Amino acid sequence: PRTIEEAAIVNRSLFPLALALVASAALAVPSRSAPAPGPYSADQATAGQAVYTAQCVACHGAKLEGGAGPSLAGNPFLARWSGKTASDLNDFISSLMPQTNPGGLTTTQYLAVLAYILQQNKYPTGPAPLTAAKLAGIKLAPQK
Repeated sequence: PRTIEEAAIVNRSLFPLALALVASAALAVPSRSAPAPGPYSADQATAGQAVYTAQCVACHGAKLEGGAGPSLAGNPFLARWSGKTASDLNDFISSLMPQTNPGGLTTTQYLAVLAYILQQNKYPTGPAPLTAAKLAGIKLAPQK
C-alpha cells in the first residue's frame, strides 16, 4: 500500500500524460475516406463531346435526350443500362455505332464518347482517362 504522499506524487506525474491524451482525443478529426476518383478525365469527356456532336447528336439529341435513337442520359438511359457495366455499353456502341458507319470510330474516340456519356450521367471525373481495362469495373447506376 502507498502512503498518501506517494499516491499524490504518482497522480501529479501522470496528470500531464492524462491531459495530453485527453487533448489529443479532443482535437482528433474523424477520418473520412475520400471518394474514389472518377473513371475518366475531364479532358477526355470534352474530347468525347466533340466526337458526340460530330457523330451522335443527329440521332441521340444535343442533350443526349434521344430522338431517332435512345436517350443516353438520365432515367431512360439508366432504365436500360443499370446493372450492366461500361464494358457492355462500350461493346454495344463500338460495334453498332454510329449507325451510318458502325465500328467506324477509333478506340480512343469510342472511349471519349463513353467518358462524355458518363459525365452527362453525373459520374465524377478523375485524374486519368478512361481505358478499356477500367470498363468492366464500372457499374452503370444512378449517381448522386
